[in-house]
Amino acid sequence: MNIFAIGIGGTGAKCTEALVHLHAAGLITDQGGKNVRLGTFLVEPDQQSTLLARTEIAIDRYSKVRDLIGNATESFAASEIDHYGSWSPLAGETPGVSLDQVFSKPVLRNEASGLAALFDCLYPPEEQKAELDVGFRGRPPIGSAVMSRISLDKAANSGAWKKLLGDIQTASGSGDPPIIHLFGSVFGGTGASGVPTLGGMLKSWLQQQGLSKVRVHASLLLPYFDFDGQGDQGTGVHAEARNFQLNTDAALQYLANNGKACFDQVYLVGSDIKARYDFSIGGRSQDNDAHIIELLATLGVRNGCRTPEGREYAYILSRSKEDQISWSDIPDSGVIGKGLARAARFAISWRKNYSLEVDAAQTTPVKTFASGAPWIRKYFSMTEESTSKSEGRPSIRGQDQLALKQAIDGYSATLIQWLRQFSRNTGLGFNQELFSEDQLNCEETYANELQRLVRGSAKPTLAEQNDTVDRIKVLMDELPESEIKYKGVEGLADSLWKLCI
Repeated sequence: MNIFAIGIGGTGAKCTEALVHLHAAGLITDQGGKNVRLGTFLVEPDQQSTLLARTEIAIDRYSKVRDLIGNATESFAASEIDHYGSWSPLAGETPGVSLDQVFSKPVLRNEASGLAALFDCLYPPEEQKAELDVGFRGRPPIGSAVMSRISLDKAANSGAWKKLLGDIQTASGSGDPPIIHLFGSVFGGTGASGVPTLGGMLKSWLQQQGLSKVRVHASLLLPYFDFDGQGDQGTGVHAEARNFQLNTDAALQYLANNGKACFDQVYLVGSDIKARYDFSIGGRSQDNDAHIIELLATLGVRNGCRTPEGREYAYILSRSKEDQISWSDIPDSGVIGKGLARAARFAISWRKNYSLEVDAAQTTPVKTFASGAPWIRKYFSMTEESTSKSEGRPSIRGQDQLALKQAIDGYSATLIQWLRQFSRNTGLGFNQELFSEDQLNCEETYANELQRLVRGSAKPTLAEQNDTVDRIKVLMDELPESEIKYKGVEGLADSLWKLCI
């Protein structure tokens, strides 16, 4: 099954970031429990956005692990991903372009004075002149005007859109029909304007192509954060928290009247307890931490993969305690909690233990190293040469092995950062019973204990003194050869992934 995820705006990018981590953990599956192939595409006029860059780093690092591993694992990094890149609806415009330049106001005055007058009625001078390089500045009317210029028929002829739409056509002819899933906020500028606009355009394009079985879903985020501080007179037009509810009301009214022309399924999620972010007009200063709401929004993809087409339903999501979220408040909590707990335990065990030991093995005689780490014998050659291979086991010093080890280091660090961010970013007077924030750091220091990492019902039922990396190493050393299908770093990571459950 194929899922094509399109993140629109900063919030859309953050949801895509969360989706990549869920996918890497093997949690995005079809009705039969099989991993899906995920395609990702980011739509963002603010090409300097830190949120965009952070999401692309997560995609790139997981993709690198996938590329180096190929099919040489059973469980670890087994989910396929293909990134189509990022695209700006202002592509081709000059830097610093404003709305009155996009629509060439002098031309309107000369050739269509009525439209020019309407333009002046709809957009005050400050909105007409605002530079759009940093996005649509929290103003959906600006975004809607720019996004409405998109022609998917033309876009399908070149660039990232061509590959994306071509792959959707190809996927629609094989197996289960693909799903296109859009992410974005309804209270800002880019998401509020872009999600319904692109949803409607995609639905029309699918009908024109005769692809009636392809479904279009969306996760729309209601207000879940506020700003600390605000812009000043020199900032110009900018997103204002006081407008979030007004933007949301307008977006929901539009969806109530036109939603079926845009989407087959819609997921709405927000929070009455708001996170607090530093004010930013956009660009590199917009570095908002990940949030649990984005994780919940991505679970709409999992639900959509497993819900039969045409089924009418309505679910209500809530939490059992007013000031806390726990695993029981998360849909399909048993599976999701177990999967995320395993991913966290793997990342910490790898980054703070196994990776450091592989580093140590580079300067220690192999047999000496094996005396303290007997598990090495199951995965690596016991000879000193970096190019040696015995009984199908590569050298622990091989360049290909070190390249994969470094790729897993990079993705593990990205995953830990994401887990840490949404664990600490809960909002005033609100807490989470999912992970321990203080245990989630990427410092390259040796660690053995795991018992405090996961909280609540997803925490392993081991006695705390036994919940250690050393215990995992003992279990690894006791694995029969029949359970170790792959060797080298691939096999080591695969075994660790299985034992971190």
